[in-house]
Order: sequence, then structure tokens, then C-alpha cells
Amino acid sequence: MIRKVLLAPLLLLLVVAVAGAEGPQGLKILSVKPVKSGIYAIVSVEFPKAWSDAAFTVEVNGKPVRMRRVGGGFSEDRTMADLMFMPGRAAKQSVAVKCTAGGRKTEARAGFDWTPVPFIAVLGHAGNREMITARGKLTIAAVNVTGMKMFFNGKEVQGRPSAGDIETFTFDPAWKKGRNVLTINADKWDGGMIARNLTFFDLGEGGTLPPGQSVLVHLGREDTKSGPFYDVKVEGDSIAPPQGTTVRRDIIDSDGWLVSETWVAAELRARKEGTAKVRVFVKPHFLQNMELEREFSITVGEG
Repeated sequence: MIRKVLLAPLLLLLVVAVAGAEGPQGLKILSVKPVKSGIYAIVSVEFPKAWSDAAFTVEVNGKPVRMRRVGGGFSEDRTMADLMFMPGRAAKQSVAVKCTAGGRKTEARAGFDWTPVPFIAVLGHAGNREMITARGKLTIAAVNVTGMKMFFNGKEVQGRPSAGDIETFTFDPAWKKGRNVLTINADKWDGGMIARNLTFFDLGEGGTLPPGQSVLVHLGREDTKSGPFYDVKVEGDSIAPPQGTTVRRDIIDSDGWLVSETWVAAELRARKEGTAKVRVFVKPHFLQNMELEREFSITVGEG
């Protein structure tokens, strides 16, 4: 009798433990890895294919965080999902994925080591010898840094901060003709420092490009097999024939996530004093014709 009384609680504990772990047939965390940028992490899970209405939430160190489903797959009887989230500042992270499906609730937990990577970007701009087409405000996105200071053409500027997962600072630059430099300094969470120098060229209304200097003209989103396609023609020998390249531009999408876009650009190098005319053509779709989108002049000379 004594043995039977002791055996019952042990069996109950065993059943609870298995149910909590969910076993190979329930919700399972496959991996937790940082995204390349170091801003977000992705927890990959798998669960029964029959859970067609599965809905997920993610908690980090016991606190709910925003989550976005960014990928997945399936096998004969299992479904995989990649859930992107923003970890906290702690080096040791505990991640809990909670799932509701078919009226039942289940969860899986895992730990991982997190090294936050400092990130600073000018939203909507590459800031690498970029030719601006219109003077306007600039917005800086900063992640995993503190004590950020900004200097535009050597003068400190104060940005209007925003709230949210991605901290942004917006300011109205005092643009000048020719070359403009934005310098950003900040402290990393580990006590080090990060500095970025970004250059913009305002070549309108008398702005000049020095001989030997190159400028990047942003054309549009990277083309697919269907289009769009771009072409750049230069008239005048003050500018060397254009060279095609690509640049990365970061934006915050409509759901508040920081995403990176690849844009097609043309690199124009000034080779001697004078004026050259630049024509940009675009073919929106391979079934359409190449059409003139815009044209402008670049003056090469010492500023």
C-alpha cells in the first residue's frame, strides 16, 4: 500500500513534465539566432501541421515583445515558422513562444546568448556620396546605442526624438551648395564608441562637384526579371561614363519594423571642369519602352 501511494504522485509529476515540454509532437523551438543586422533575432519553431489556425506570441525574459512572422516551411506532418523579435539588453536571454491553436494553448522555451550590435542609419538615404534632389529634413534611426550626438557640416544639431522600438531623431539640416557632411557619434552598450560620417552633395543652384570626386545618383528599387530597368546617359566630357552599382537604404515600414531596401544607383565621377547633362531613363516593365524620367546638369569645378 505504501508503494502504491508514493507511485501515484510520481506518475502525476511525470505526466505534467511531459505535457509542459510538449514532446516531439507538440510545439518545439528549433533555434534562436540573431538577424545579420544585429537588431532583431529570429526564433524558429515547428508544430503539428494540423494546427492550421496557430497564433503565436513571444516573450523575452518574461516580458511580451512585438513579433513578426517572417518565414517558415513544412514537412509531411510538421509546419515550421520563423518569428522575428527584438531582444532586450541582457546578454543572457530567455525566450518563450506561446501558441494558441484549436482552442488549446501551449508554449516552448529556450535560452540564447545575445550580443547587441550598434546600428545607426539615415532613413531613406544611403549617405555615401549621395546626390540629393531636394533639400529636406533628415531622420536618424539608432538602435543599441546611447548618448548620440549629431553634427551637420561641423555644427551640432538637435533632433526631435520619437518613441518606439526603433528610436529616431529628426532635424532640419542647414544645407549648403556642394558637399555636406553628417557626423554621428554614440556610445555602445558595452562602453565603446561608434562614429559614422555620411556625405551628401547638393549640386543644384550653383553647387559644384570637384574634379576627381564621384557622386551616387539613386535611381530606384532594385529591378527584378520583369522590371523596372534603368539607364543613365551623360552628355559632355566633364563627367566620366556612368558606372552601375547598388546601395542599401533603410526605412521603417508601415508596421514599425526597420527594413533594408536595395536600390540601383549610378556612380558619376568628375574628371575635368565644365558642365555635363545627365539623363535618367526608366523602363517600368519589360513589355514597356524605356522613357526619359528626369534630366539635370552637373557642374564640375572647385567649390
